[in-house]
Amino acid sequence: MLELDLTKAQREKEAKISFIGLGNMGSAIAKAIAFQNKEDKTSFSVGLFDANPSQISALENYLEDEGTKAYSYDSIESLVKNSAIVVICVKPQILPAIYEELRNNNDNSVCFISIAAGVPLSTLSENIKTEEIVRFMPNIAAQARKAVTAVAPHKNCSESHLKNSMNIANTIGQGFILSEDKFAAFIGISGSAIAYIFEFAHALALGGTREGIPYNQAADIAFSTMESAMSLYNMEKENPISLMVKVCSAGGTTIEGVKALGEGSFDNTVINAVSKAAQKSRDLEK
Repeated sequence: MLELDLTKAQREKEAKISFIGLGNMGSAIAKAIAFQNKEDKTSFSVGLFDANPSQISALENYLEDEGTKAYSYDSIESLVKNSAIVVICVKPQILPAIYEELRNNNDNSVCFISIAAGVPLSTLSENIKTEEIVRFMPNIAAQARKAVTAVAPHKNCSESHLKNSMNIANTIGQGFILSEDKFAAFIGISGSAIAYIFEFAHALALGGTREGIPYNQAADIAFSTMESAMSLYNMEKENPISLMVKVCSAGGTTIEGVKALGEGSFDNTVINAVSKAAQKSRDLEK
């Protein structure tokens, strides 16, 4: 359920959650809020700004059709003045050009969430002149409301803004509070790891094809198996190794497959993939 702990000044704002930049991620989060509004029978209004007016119009129409009140703004400055929470969804290189408009927070009631990759909280705080800021690192599954999102608050961020930010993160999937210095590791095991999982599913499907099952059907079976494994983990909350051992009957089929993975250095390959992605993230941030 989406709940917002807002101050009196924030409750008086026209738009409760606003978005600057309506690309894939900004639009996905806004649509998730509309979905949650309908589910919870709540009415958190949404503010919209994008450099492309057609992006604003299309998303505004979608939100209104879903029963969520949407306000479009012709400038970032007007959006900030009329918003309680502002989600910054522009590319990192755009930020320097909009810092001045973002600073137009005269009553200091606006709280910010940034999904701009590689821009640290210290830089955001210094340029926007606020400590009420949280960084998000969501993955691409936001469009399916299944995003895994790293959430890092400024060290002086209020508890209420962190709580609101976590509620928004959980509206698009599941949020995890991490210190900002763990974002590179998060990319390695989540942001980039979706691609590893697709690669693994593809390999399973190819194995099924080799054994006589058509590729598309084998891929469906592989993904359904992944979903069943996830459901079991969520139910049992056991160490993954403990769950794996339960499947490995003595002298059975599974132990033969697990042995083959070990011979192919499966664990080591995955660990190296995580480390390579994390290091690339650190290099890009520098």
